[in-house]
Amino acid sequence: MSTNVERLVAEGAEASDANPDALVLDSSTLSRPNRARSTVYSIRLNPEEVAEVQALAEAAGLPASTLVRSWLIERIRAEHGEISDAEAELRAAQRHLAHLQLHLSQKAS
Repeated sequence: MSTNVERLVAEGAEASDANPDALVLDSSTLSRPNRARSTVYSIRLNPEEVAEVQALAEAAGLPASTLVRSWLIERIRAEHGEISDAEAELRAAQRHLAHLQLHLSQKAS
């Protein structure tokens, strides 16, 4: 997520917390984008794999389930030719770099 988006989200959250009784504007669109997702898959991971997924999710600033779902959707899109192999590899490299950054910052502190 870009720093600008993070700043805007933080400002919106602060404004909402400051005025919890504010009315929702008529121009606002309320949605539950994951409501249509109704099937749950159960997978088995060993403790090291779980720790790795959680660390990667933390580095990305996402819940682990969101990160894993994005991986699956990305793979499906790649299989259907909707994204190139290069784009899929670039996204994987970005996730790996975020993970390395997390580990380096933890070791520095």
